[in-house]
Amino acid sequence: MSEGMQVHHAHHEDAIEHLEDEIRSLEGVTRWGRPLRIGVFILASAAIFAAGVWWIMSPPPITSGGAKYVTSTDTPIEVLEPRGIRLADPPSRFAWESVSGRLQYVVRIYVKGTNTPVLERMVTSPAIDLTPDEQARMPRGKAYVWTVAAQGKNGATIASGQSTFKIR
Repeated sequence: MSEGMQVHHAHHEDAIEHLEDEIRSLEGVTRWGRPLRIGVFILASAAIFAAGVWWIMSPPPITSGGAKYVTSTDTPIEVLEPRGIRLADPPSRFAWESVSGRLQYVVRIYVKGTNTPVLERMVTSPAIDLTPDEQARMPRGKAYVWTVAAQGKNGATIASGQSTFKIR
């Protein structure tokens, strides 16, 4: 092979080697780039979902003492029954004052000191009557906190209240 052909051949080998290096570097990007983007998307989606579940499942904050829970709107709902009493059996009825301009009420009953309601119901009237199955979710010997929140047409809480009771 002549000297000119050897130089030309070496130049082609360098160019081919350079292209092979570029291909290897691009393979590395495409091999991990897409799975990494998918992984980040899944983690971000899971975080958003978890935050949504936490927001929905979290009870409203309970103030110490008193039978009323006051929201940032400073509009309390007067709870009527049960209210701060000891009962022999689980209550069958929960009632509160009516709030004008509300779309619905959200009633939640918790074992005192827990964050998961034993009962949650959305209603349009200012009282609920529990079924025997719902009453069975409240065993004797425990203290309970119940909350009611009036929601406006946009879903925002416009007033709320709370009270406690204990089942002997």
